[in-house]
Amino acid sequence: DPTADTATLRFRVSSGRESDAVETRLAVRPAYHPRGFTAAGMLRDSGLIDIALPFELDPARSRLELTVGASPLAIARGGYARLRVYPYYCTEQVASIALPLAVLLRAEREGVAGAAPAGARRELERAVATVQRRQRADGGVGLWDAGDWTTPFLTAHAGELLVEARSAGVAVSDSALAGIADYLHRSLHEARPILAPVARWLERTRGQLAERVAAADFLSRLGQPDLPAEHDLLRNAPQMAWEDRVRLAGVLARRGNSAGRAAREILQPIWSTVRVEGRRAIVPDSAGGTVYFPSPVRPAARLLAATAAVDSGHALVAPLVETLLGQLRADRWGWNTQDWASAVTALAAFQRTQHRAAERAVRVVAGNRTLLTLGGGNRPLQDSSLALAGLVALGGDSARLRLSLAAGPTPAGDAPAIYWVATVREVPRTRPVTPDQAGIQVERWYEDYATGQPLTSVVEGDLVRVRLRITLPADRQFLVLDDPLPAGLEAIDLSLRTTGLPAGPGATTSERPEGEEREAEEPGEGWRYGWYYGSWDSGWWSPFDHRELRDDRVVYAATFLWKGTYTASYLARATTPGTFVRAPAHAEEMYNPAVHGRSDGGLFTVTARP
Repeated sequence: DPTADTATLRFRVSSGRESDAVETRLAVRPAYHPRGFTAAGMLRDSGLIDIALPFELDPARSRLELTVGASPLAIARGGYARLRVYPYYCTEQVASIALPLAVLLRAEREGVAGAAPAGARRELERAVATVQRRQRADGGVGLWDAGDWTTPFLTAHAGELLVEARSAGVAVSDSALAGIADYLHRSLHEARPILAPVARWLERTRGQLAERVAAADFLSRLGQPDLPAEHDLLRNAPQMAWEDRVRLAGVLARRGNSAGRAAREILQPIWSTVRVEGRRAIVPDSAGGTVYFPSPVRPAARLLAATAAVDSGHALVAPLVETLLGQLRADRWGWNTQDWASAVTALAAFQRTQHRAAERAVRVVAGNRTLLTLGGGNRPLQDSSLALAGLVALGGDSARLRLSLAAGPTPAGDAPAIYWVATVREVPRTRPVTPDQAGIQVERWYEDYATGQPLTSVVEGDLVRVRLRITLPADRQFLVLDDPLPAGLEAIDLSLRTTGLPAGPGATTSERPEGEEREAEEPGEGWRYGWYYGSWDSGWWSPFDHRELRDDRVVYAATFLWKGTYTASYLARATTPGTFVRAPAHAEEMYNPAVHGRSDGGLFTVTARP
């Protein structure tokens, strides 16, 4: 049965009157890796799942996985475990590390059970006390102490912590908040030079506008908006950096009415610069601001918060949530404290819009037929999965899945938008043999170990070098490269040192223990990922930080890879004569499977040694 996942083998033996039998079952692995095809969005009253699929998909065995109304704060809570407030950090670090604690504690007060990690309140109280001790006589908050330099951006960042901590139920000095408000109000209306090591950032117009937007943002959060300053900033919005325009839109959105319309006008061209890959939103490289506390994550976080405030049902909201969740899952070595604070703060703000959404029921409809109903009444929204049989429209050389989503009301009568993600896990009708790329290009070839010549047929007992190459048009995170072995080959674990190998092309008498390489690319100065093998004077570096040698495949994983081309290789031995399936090598982002790629496939022959 070609659709079964298990093979049953029975053996019988008899001799005269005596007989015996044994039965065993073996798992049958498909000669391909399922590809993912994803759509994500926000649902107000009704919506549409519309996913283009490959024509060779088998609807009876492929499945649709639907995630509805998921809360992002569980990931934020788990990822925070490695951070703690240290009283000797600078003010920026103290505020950035404590901000997630404040917003998670606030989420608990608003009904999200278990949002904050253990000890969060104690750590937050320590951070609040540290920041308040560093307040200067003019109301600003110094970088290291009350006698140190500050800027409107730094003071606004520290003030945001105090505002969020107060919302979380932690005692905050009213005079401290009043002093910060006075300092920032004066910075908006009095041209005073800032004497600080970061003064060169403030010589440019964009840098000055970034400081002013930060001040206006804090005053707005405190409930004391400076309307003349906001109007002046709106006139100067075209001169601002991408990120600062988004932040200003968030400030205006808090006021609603005509200011809310102005916020939408600011965001309209911003939205057009964002593209969606799979379930994630990719902001442009130019999105970063001009602030001296840089963050590659903060622009997407600000855009999520502003977009959710202006239009909670916008199509970019769900992909932006997925982008920030991916960043939190990655927990990259390159994270700075601004990254963490901005991501968790934006996700918590999004969660507040989702609080009432969990009470709504969602129906999944095909034509006039209701396939399933999720949530409603006392039932929470939950994930679900269903087969695609009868749901996929085939035509020409393409296929398409179209389903309707309908959301019911809440008991209170309001109707907050619901976050959803739909992923199709493809099972093809026939074994794939052609390459495919959707954000990742994968190549694989086999070489004779002795000569280095490409081959698809070897003699029993021969050594084969398997080479893999992936090309990424953009940065990728949590990438997995899965290379199935033809059944006649067996990967060799050279780290065991149990078998001597003859010298191959370019090999030394001591073959590289891991058999991995990296193609000569320029990863940039921030490169920290991967794995270093051997001693510092004779070892080498791999871009993959994990590798598994299995009976039927070799798997590589990388937490983060920059745009570029990367290679890996390993050795295998031909062990069994026969003609075997050469399944394609497959690569994908684990948390964004619609970004994937595969190599070609075919057959591989092992001939018996004479």
